[in-house]
Amino acid sequence: MKEEVVKLSNVEVDKLISDIKQHFVELGLQIIHEDNHDGYWSIKAHKGGSLSAVTGSIRDVEILMTGANNNYDLTLRTGAWGRDIAIPALLASAVSFGVGAAVAGAEAYRAYKFEKNFWEWLNQKIRSLNATISTPSPVSAESGTCNKCHLPLQAEAKFCMHCGSPQ
Repeated sequence: MKEEVVKLSNVEVDKLISDIKQHFVELGLQIIHEDNHDGYWSIKAHKGGSLSAVTGSIRDVEILMTGANNNYDLTLRTGAWGRDIAIPALLASAVSFGVGAAVAGAEAYRAYKFEKNFWEWLNQKIRSLNATISTPSPVSAESGTCNKCHLPLQAEAKFCMHCGSPQ
């Protein structure tokens, strides 16, 4: 799982959220959860099934935006990569260790490209809305943990990105 956060200002949140959802559909992702409250938007999307678990092509993406007054934190979380890499690697390694390593390496590269392409799309979209975006930074576990689910929080989080509970 990879999680990064950017700071946004002067952004049309409703337009950005709508465009993100449309992009998920264009990528073949199914929106499996959507939630919004005052100053909080969460969208989770998934692509894959039983065969995808075997071939290593599962994709999980979550977008979380929190904030107000034209200042927002946008968190992008991509997951299932470890599971994506492990299952095909284990299956292939039953035949040959070298093939298993090659399959794991190929899937790690595909996961990296998916994340990179998504960030590039998101940066371009935000610039097209004449908004300001900071450089993505990894979310640190040193920011504390959620009061409810006890998972790591991003620095100065007002909501938990995992369970959505206020902090």
